[in-house]
Amino acid sequence: MSSSLRRSSSLRRSSVRAGGRGLLVVAALLAAACTAPQGGSQTGHDGLGTGNGACEETSIVVGSLEEATALGFTAGEVLAQAEGTFESPIVWAPPDDIVNAGPEQGEGEITINVAHGGGAIRFVESRFVESRPRESNDEMEGGPAIAGDLCKSRIEIDVELTIATSGGALAETVPAILSSSDPRHVALEAELDLDALSGSLVFTPQREGWALADLTIRGGMAAGASWGSIDARLEYSDGEVTGAGFRSFASWPTAETCARGGLPLPLDTALLAFSAADVLAENAEVAATFTWDDGTTTRIALSLEAADDVACVSLGGEFDEAGVRIPARLHLVTEDGRVDLETDVDVYALADAEGRLVDASFQSVQLRGVAPDDFEATYGITGFDVSGYDEASSTVRGTFTGGSSTGALKVLGLTVPECVRDPASNPGGGCEGIDITELGGGTWAP
Repeated sequence: MSSSLRRSSSLRRSSVRAGGRGLLVVAALLAAACTAPQGGSQTGHDGLGTGNGACEETSIVVGSLEEATALGFTAGEVLAQAEGTFESPIVWAPPDDIVNAGPEQGEGEITINVAHGGGAIRFVESRFVESRPRESNDEMEGGPAIAGDLCKSRIEIDVELTIATSGGALAETVPAILSSSDPRHVALEAELDLDALSGSLVFTPQREGWALADLTIRGGMAAGASWGSIDARLEYSDGEVTGAGFRSFASWPTAETCARGGLPLPLDTALLAFSAADVLAENAEVAATFTWDDGTTTRIALSLEAADDVACVSLGGEFDEAGVRIPARLHLVTEDGRVDLETDVDVYALADAEGRLVDASFQSVQLRGVAPDDFEATYGITGFDVSGYDEASSTVRGTFTGGSSTGALKVLGLTVPECVRDPASNPGGGCEGIDITELGGGTWAP
């Protein structure tokens, strides 16, 4: 089940955050998506689609914060999540070879304030409309269903956003839009006028032909916490070829923790019936019986602690199971002295329809290893011959249930081709990838 949570988060990310930090040069500038109508009762397409259709949206004015909507909650409930002041750490992206932002670098602080001064309120009904029948060989399997999951009816509220960073890069007050399809969290979006910035934020192209086209604040709020990013659309032209690219210049509260999806929330925040802190506390110290592949047994102790200040919360959807992904540090020690391993893992805590914890699983984050001579000192595992391989590593996976655990530990020998070690050695050519050999290990159970 944990793999399903990971898969759905990745799917959502690729659909919503196309482009990410990377840059894409294309033959023509990407067309800007149409925005939803801003007043009255109108219908239009927002540009989100799969090639088989698009989201058709109808915008209806809502008379007051207390007026009921078809979503079952009011604009007042949305505003209650977002109005006020939020303070958070912010992380500025490292220098880039396309366009750099300054003067702030590294870690800092951000303060945002959301105020509603009587701005317009809208209910936006969004539904997926197919433009042609699906063929069995269409490239994106389940495309209309995926797009349908992204076509979310929502409440929108026009507000005023004040945003300031500790180093003075941003000191702006601009119009913004709050939107919500679920009263438990709110999305925020605002465009910054590049010609009217009050802060000291500057952008320096590193390659000829690239320029900043627009700058957008995207984020959200839930349970007293805030998250977001400062995203740019870049344009390229050399007089003959034009193109566009996208980059995130800063994000809060952290840089990459929830890049694979989910709402980045403090460990003790419980949008579901449990928090990440609850999961870690229940499984902080666990003991079990470990059985090596040769049948010998020993006792194993597992300890688990958070590796970050936030966890990534998913509230569920058609293609997204409800649950929490927790970056953590796992420590395994066996009584026979053969294992004293500390490793980074992702913990996946899944929830049922009522938001209650169903189970928690974990698995190693990285598979790449170290030189064979460094294996024992790095991983704290003895008794394996890892010579003859380019690298050696270990992997762990398991489950937690009510303070007990089952799982497996494997030692791996990796044969790493030169095209992986040094991609420049084979420019434009194919690469067979890393060959992985299981050298042994064991399992544990209560």
